[in-house]
Amino acid sequence: MKNFLMLCFVCLIAAATLSDANSSTADKEKCEGIHVRDKFHKKVVIGMGLNRPYQLAYDHHNHKIFFSYNIGKDDEDSFEIGYIEKGHIKHKVLKEVENGFAIAINNNDNVVYFGGSDGIYKLHLKTNDSVTEKILSHQNIWDMFFKHHLYFIVYPSQKLYKYEHSKNKTKPEHQKSIHEKIFQFAIDGDDDKFITNETGLYRIKNGTDHRIFYEGPKIYRAIEIDNKGVAHFSGQNGIFVANKKNDTLEKIAHVKNIFGLAFDSNNNIIYSDPHEIVKLVPEEC
Repeated sequence: MKNFLMLCFVCLIAAATLSDANSSTADKEKCEGIHVRDKFHKKVVIGMGLNRPYQLAYDHHNHKIFFSYNIGKDDEDSFEIGYIEKGHIKHKVLKEVENGFAIAINNNDNVVYFGGSDGIYKLHLKTNDSVTEKILSHQNIWDMFFKHHLYFIVYPSQKLYKYEHSKNKTKPEHQKSIHEKIFQFAIDGDDDKFITNETGLYRIKNGTDHRIFYEGPKIYRAIEIDNKGVAHFSGQNGIFVANKKNDTLEKIAHVKNIFGLAFDSNNNIIYSDPHEIVKLVPEEC
């Protein structure tokens, strides 16, 4: 009888242990994702089978994601523009832009700009029959950003220009206040400018030429402004924001091998890694 009771006790312990293990496994599977500002977010794959998708831009009107990606071999840099429509996971190709690499979007006027090795193009997003129109030639475009005007960086000089509109004429104007070679440029909701160069990340306060250096990664792959006007920076293994009160850089999410960054109409983070585009959706864990 004593041995029988002991056997029952052992069986109960084993069953409880197995139940805990199964529960732990289920919780682990349920909680696989990324924490953003210490809040759990589920990873939702919205694009796959891509080679190094960069330069993400989200169309708030049609819920379409634009990006550039490598179509050459791993040791080559040959790019084209792709996009993924709402409800689809397979991408389509925008053939009109030669070696398309840079993208900027004006969601207020529903216009998207594409930069390639032979200039800049624009596309109106309101109608399906819009055509891609070339607006600037003889420039090799590295990066672009839109706020009130289109800003672009040319390659190989890495100089910043603003595409000015004046009396039905347009011309690129060199931004001489930013004298050095830069890799990214953006303007946040406070009209502070952010640039990256070979030494790292800087903020130029609105109305001044004063630069503030942010300690952190030396190399960034994107600067994107969310729907609230907050600048986000993607390093190789994380997403960062600037704390303007003490001029420090805060890491809000750890993401391995991040390439591009964008925000959807609900301000959810969208990022890309070497082969996928992923949306982060807040969820209880």
